[in-house]
Amino acid sequence: MLLFKKILDYQKNDGGLLDKRGAKRYPVGAKYPLKAKITLVARDGEGHPLPPSKSAPMDWGGQLINLSEAGASIRLHPAAVAARDEACTLKLELDHMLFESDAMVASYKIQPQYVACGISLNFPDSHTRKAYQQLMAPVIIGSTLEPSTARVKQDLPGLVKEQYQGQSDSVLSTWGQGSEQGLKLFELLLHDYYVRGNTEMPGLKIGYRDGAKVGNRVSTPAIPVPLSREHQAEVATLFRYVVQNLTKSLPGEVRRFLEIFAA
Repeated sequence: MLLFKKILDYQKNDGGLLDKRGAKRYPVGAKYPLKAKITLVARDGEGHPLPPSKSAPMDWGGQLINLSEAGASIRLHPAAVAARDEACTLKLELDHMLFESDAMVASYKIQPQYVACGISLNFPDSHTRKAYQQLMAPVIIGSTLEPSTARVKQDLPGLVKEQYQGQSDSVLSTWGQGSEQGLKLFELLLHDYYVRGNTEMPGLKIGYRDGAKVGNRVSTPAIPVPLSREHQAEVATLFRYVVQNLTKSLPGEVRRFLEIFAA
């Protein structure tokens, strides 16, 4: 089932097993409430697979470590046993929305306190792939935002502007009066949207970013295209998930400031 109906409408593509070679891995934030389970073949006391006629596959809950376009890495209980190239099923849950896809065990390593299991996903169709991409989108944006290496143009008198850039054309800008007086406002550009917040007004301001194509129109400052209430709610939800995946590449002050608006 899709997490979002009005945003993150990825282009249609076929299902199938993605090539895992070179697929970038994105660390999942500790605060991101994405629950994960892997369904593995049941085994006997010696670790041998049991025939389907005598057993049912077992679900193993675990901690997601990272996601990629090709699969996921998850830490499981030490009692979980699997073999490389073994068929399995990945189950993800977020906000009572369930995602499930066939997969294959790509790696299995026993550690002192857990088992590290890497899996390659085998999407049965484009709808399942799109659902997974939506769950992964906040992880990609939140984990890749880093301080901009270019000179930041100062555009608000009396305030210092800092900027951070990430994948998916994401740009985070913050304005403050210096480290001692804290931040005053922010703007996050993500996919086709902007999310803005400041300490003078409660809530978030959400809309299409400049240049976003909306049907046959282009949203600009002079002619903004409005978003419905439901549309804004989905963007606000995406923003909240992005904040839950922010990494320490962002200053702690920035992360704490954004968490205030994502609460």
